[in-house]
Amino acid sequence: MIAMRSFAGRAGLLLATALAVPLAMAALLLPLDPSAMDLGQAWAGPSTAHPLGCDGLGRDVAARLIAGTGTSFAIAGLALAMAVGLGVASGGLAGWIGGRADAAVLRLADLLHGFPELSLAIVAAALLGPGTEAVVLTLALAAWPSQVRWCRALALSNRTAEHVRASTALGAGPLHTVGRHLLPAVAGPVAVRAALSIGPVMVAEATLSGLGLGIQEPAVSLGTLIRDGLADLRDAPHLIAATTVTVAAIALAINLLAEGLRDGLDPRRR
Repeated sequence: MIAMRSFAGRAGLLLATALAVPLAMAALLLPLDPSAMDLGQAWAGPSTAHPLGCDGLGRDVAARLIAGTGTSFAIAGLALAMAVGLGVASGGLAGWIGGRADAAVLRLADLLHGFPELSLAIVAAALLGPGTEAVVLTLALAAWPSQVRWCRALALSNRTAEHVRASTALGAGPLHTVGRHLLPAVAGPVAVRAALSIGPVMVAEATLSGLGLGIQEPAVSLGTLIRDGLADLRDAPHLIAATTVTVAAIALAINLLAEGLRDGLDPRRR
């Protein structure tokens, strides 16, 4: 595996395994409903039946953490897929064509890039409203400026590369040159940049949902767990502790894996 060629990649894989195995085992051994309530177990601490305890409504924290992690991963993946797709289409095309189209796309990206991604996401979420579809679109819009600038820079740097110029000189059309020579050259850097963005996007989703601008009940995500944990911080501190540690560990594991992937794809490091 390419990412395993560096220490960062191996450390990221080890941490990801350490997170995935307990979550998978808990899902198999404790197939609990994350929405099932038992008021008699309200704010119960960790036990054999509930390894991470229960929240204020008697819902199993472990079951909700497993469901919330899956939801946050799905949202981050969809948002990044939209952002990368738009970035490749708009930034790559603008960098390849140049001229006024390039200038217009760059000005728009610069305008949005002037705002921190989290601040931009909060503003967009406030305008679009809460909900799963809205938070996916919000995160995609917030991540688009950095993706489009990256894809444009890659297109500009590869437009004058020898293999691209040779293809054009041999009479190949624009579609053939882009599909057979440009896209394969930028696919690796784009994939690495997308992998590095998963962690920050998941943290942004957790922040939006924690502020009440993202996922809403009865759906559960890491952000809703943080919001519920903050509300019950004095009575049950284990709720917020379990969720924040999970978010931090997931972000660290993904960043280490992405760094290992970058090192593995970089011929200068090899």
